Amino acid sequence: MSAHTFSPTHVARVALASAVIGLGALATAGSANADPVPTPVPGVPPAPGQPVMEVPGAEPVAAPAPPPVGAPVVPEVQNPQYGQGSRPGPLGFLRDAWHQAQDPYGFGGTPPGQMPAMAPPPPGAGAPPQLPPGYTSLTAPESNGPPVAPPTEGGPPLPPGYYPLDGPPPPGYFDPPPPAIAPPTPAIAAPPAPVPPTP
Repeated sequence: MSAHTFSPTHVARVALASAVIGLGALATAGSANADPVPTPVPGVPPAPGQPVMEVPGAEPVAAPAPPPVGAPVVPEVQNPQYGQGSRPGPLGFLRDAWHQAQDPYGFGGTPPGQMPAMAPPPPGAGAPPQLPPGYTSLTAPESNGPPVAPPTEGGPPLPPGYYPLDGPPPPGYFDPPPPAIAPPTPAIAAPPAPVPPTP
């Protein structure tokens, strides 16, 4: 690090000198002179490459631009609050999600033990369709399906070795278990005889 420090007056002198030098260079630079525009002679075509001055409004009309490639552009939503639920604002969705998590089916204002009020069908909807047997409609009782027939008693015979659950138990069900058979005791073998030494 150098021990020399610059004083504010020294810095101001250097900045002023730099500004004077830059402005002097700009002042001494020659202005760019463009080639003069030749005066057009009526009835004589201009030389190739020369600019032509046309009367405003006499320019040829360009063909309309082709339609953009791809899907059509979706127009902007007319109502910017659409889709924000009942609470506008940046955190409105979080509030709506919290309330929906607490009461997902909207039963909060319904008295206990009662079904919530259902909206009537739209005009011209017609009669509701007939439901399959065993199904019950919550909003249109006239569309309930026919009652389910009670199950028939019996059924196909059980295969051999199977017994019905509601019938008598199979033979030997209440018999005591057979006595346990003790495993045979292993015979103890005699130790082998010693081998005589060889001469």
